[in-house]
Amino acid sequence: MLGVFLFFLLCALVCLLLQLPQRQMVKVTSTLDMALPTLAPEKFSKDTTNSMAWWVKIVTETPDCTYFFGPFESSSEAKQNQSGYIEDLEQEGAVGIGVLILQDQPETLTIYNEQE
Repeated sequence: MLGVFLFFLLCALVCLLLQLPQRQMVKVTSTLDMALPTLAPEKFSKDTTNSMAWWVKIVTETPDCTYFFGPFESSSEAKQNQSGYIEDLEQEGAVGIGVLILQDQPETLTIYNEQE
């Protein structure tokens, strides 16, 4: 009986240690007046050491691509620069543009999804 109790106690401790902080979402509006979810950086704990930089992630429907622009030191710096990237893609004929500001470490800056 004591073994079962210790097992459940250990499981509870592991669950508490693995529990991730709750991330709150804020809405950002692109130049296309679409509401886009973005993580609110001010809601993160100051104690958390996160070495990931901030990036502007832009996904387009046509062409079917994902672009990462950055790195930036803060989400506000990334937000200040996103409009220039959107304008460039619109001038190149991109359609269905979605934008997300996030902390990441992208391995590839441009991902082209080929249609089979």
